Amino acid sequence: MLKEFIEHIQRTTQPQITTIGSSTFAVNADGGANEIRPAIDCPDTLFLNSLDALVKLVQTEAVNVERPLYITVPDHLTVRCFGSPQANGRYIRQTYYTANATDVPGWGEKVQLGFEEAQIALRTRFQETADTLYAMKLLSDISCGAKVIYNDNGIATTVTTQKGVALQTNEQIRPLIKLKPYRTFQEVEQPESIFLIRLTDRGIVFTEADGGMWKLKARETVSLFLVDRLKSEVDAGQVIVAL
Repeated sequence: MLKEFIEHIQRTTQPQITTIGSSTFAVNADGGANEIRPAIDCPDTLFLNSLDALVKLVQTEAVNVERPLYITVPDHLTVRCFGSPQANGRYIRQTYYTANATDVPGWGEKVQLGFEEAQIALRTRFQETADTLYAMKLLSDISCGAKVIYNDNGIATTVTTQKGVALQTNEQIRPLIKLKPYRTFQEVEQPESIFLIRLTDRGIVFTEADGGMWKLKARETVSLFLVDRLKSEVDAGQVIVAL
């Protein structure tokens, strides 16, 4: 009797598998139901480090993928390529490729550097513009040090020390300049930003002054690059590029 009782409890507590339409459910003893969804084999998302790799894979490897393909630029460092939801009621949107700009130096909203460090940064972390050359000339004209003035009236000697930053030429400093730091995929033209510059005795401060609008410009530039490189696919309606 004990064995039969245990077997009865096991039978009544195990979930019952029920099929309703095209869906399968596991119904518990308390009446609760959980849908059993099939495990679908899908290729892993391929992570890339350049726009060129994304373009070539779309043109070659993805030729047999159901079209159209969608390419979006969610931010200035990321591009995603995915397809429509798969058929047969599975509703899985497969992301085939994701390109990330992982090797971009970047530039913060507010950066303070010493004069020598700023000179190096302007040469290595920016695309050259007229204002980049202006900023480098400005830094080369700066002298930083102390000025000591002695005053001896025969009775007592006074010493006055003045410290600070001075320009070697009589020139008014422009407070706003336009620069192009490397902040998105290096295959495209870098977005230009307005920066407010301030000089201190410790160096120069660059403060972003465009409200982050450069991020939208970067996304638009990447989008136009992809449309140009995938022109035949876009014109045929096989690839759709969007922000």
